[in-house]
Amino acid sequence: MTLDLIKSFVETANNRDCDFPLNNLPFGVCYEKNKQKCFSATAIGDQVLNLTYAEELELIPDLGFKNVLLNAFMSKGPSARKHIREILQELLAENSKKINEVQRCLLPLKNCYNSKAFEILEYTDFYSCKNHALNASKIIRGKNAELSKNWYNLPVAYNGRASSIVITNSDIRRPTGQIYDQDNGIVKFEPTKKLDFELEMGTVIGGNLPIGATLDFEGAENLIFGYVLLNDWSARDIQAWEYQPLGPFLSKSFGTSISPWIITPEALEPFKTKTPERELQLLSHFEDNKAFVFDINLKVTLIEAGGIETDIVETNAKELYYSPVQQVIHHASAGCGISTGDLMGSGTISGTEEGSFGCMLELSWGGKQKIVLSSGKKRDFLHDNDTVVLKGTASAEKYKIGFSSCSGRIIN
Repeated sequence: MTLDLIKSFVETANNRDCDFPLNNLPFGVCYEKNKQKCFSATAIGDQVLNLTYAEELELIPDLGFKNVLLNAFMSKGPSARKHIREILQELLAENSKKINEVQRCLLPLKNCYNSKAFEILEYTDFYSCKNHALNASKIIRGKNAELSKNWYNLPVAYNGRASSIVITNSDIRRPTGQIYDQDNGIVKFEPTKKLDFELEMGTVIGGNLPIGATLDFEGAENLIFGYVLLNDWSARDIQAWEYQPLGPFLSKSFGTSISPWIITPEALEPFKTKTPERELQLLSHFEDNKAFVFDINLKVTLIEAGGIETDIVETNAKELYYSPVQQVIHHASAGCGISTGDLMGSGTISGTEEGSFGCMLELSWGGKQKIVLSSGKKRDFLHDNDTVVLKGTASAEKYKIGFSSCSGRIIN
């Protein structure tokens, strides 16, 4: 795969700092403000290409974009995705032979809202970053805590709620739940005081696996349609009371935010890198010799109610111990069946140094260390009207692949 910029007649797509060069071509759904209508889209520079209209004009093959939501297109698998990518790169190229026809389908991104790109059927959240899992263990059980042996053998996960997954810029309401007051030995039902974000990648499934079937590495990789940024909001005090012995429930079911554009495996192909060194050899069905993660720089910004911004996290997706493909292999290994539109979160992604931790639990070390913001104010967990913005970028010398942003504001 090339690391050279593929030039487009859309000039802004050729800028080094543009999130959406012709090398990217993510898929999403937009809402046009003037026409008050949704359409399937790809982003190019500061423009969006209306794929629904392009299909109607027969500029592109009939792949289901008339349905607007992307599930029908996603279900056609990697061959259809790769085919339309090649067609779009030809149509949008610097020397395109159909510039006039293509321009009929282009409109400024600023004239649109991002909308939900696909119908989400199921949601699973993994716990696949060793740095985060080890930090969380030490915070909860003491500085000498270690991870259990099973963590080094399989990507731990729980099944979450598809119903509370929202698109970027949606408000997140502070949840109320049962909280154990250790000082007084009583249980209270009240709003969480330890509201947290979790910096994650989300894997979007584009294909169906029947109940009873399992996957090898190639099959799991082919089942992945693309990737988004994901914030699995968490109420740590509710979680501390409810998670034993079965794990998180209401502390994570109240809201999960995702970025609007689905970034394809083809766009990220040049940014594959090796997984971290293993503590234990993985079992053969994980095909660990084929495993890869992506070199994607991740950043979290906290914006206070008055608009003052503080960058609080910088880390990288290559810190994931288990690759997205291995997460899918494991998910399918007991024969549960997987469907187009399923979403799988990676779990919090953290580095090894302070400032690279992917949640407030780690950044404040369980509330013991306050984070100092640009305003001089301090945080251990999130306040009402705080906005959290996740960003992700895979960078080559001549271009970058941007994920857009995944943001949410806390309301009471």
